[in-house]
Amino acid sequence: MPTLCRAFPTVDEARSAVERLLAAGHPGEEIRLLTGTPVRDVRDAPVGSFAGASGAAETVGTFAGGERSSRAARGAFAGGGDMRRGSFADLDREMVEDYEGGVRHVRVAGHRDLRRMLVDAGLDEPTADADVEALHEGRVVVLVRADGTGEAAIAALEV
Repeated sequence: MPTLCRAFPTVDEARSAVERLLAAGHPGEEIRLLTGTPVRDVRDAPVGSFAGASGAAETVGTFAGGERSSRAARGAFAGGGDMRRGSFADLDREMVEDYEGGVRHVRVAGHRDLRRMLVDAGLDEPTADADVEALHEGRVVVLVRADGTGEAAIAALEV
């Protein structure tokens, strides 16, 4: 049974392709949508405002005249003087959606799980590694196990 793999620039485009596959009668158990979240750096986050007045673009956390840059380190550990700040927004998360019975089910997956899923689908290891990296950059991948030649699935993915 051939497996098709197609990357999409947005989740909306990928979900539209999944909807076309389901509408064409493709079994939801054979469809996987893989999404990733680009790792964000809190140092690049926009600085907020207070009471309608926006602060300086580069300074945050001022008190008693001392200004700090949003890119400045907030402390050190074991002598590392120029460590970046951490944040709860710093996360590396990939998810797998399947459509068993036409209903979307979502689960979090690790890098090894995604790589194994792509290799099991028939991709060679360098391509699987490149696809996992593309997920880190925000791309979306749809995997479809097709019956026969897969022409109907190809048509649904290409529209």
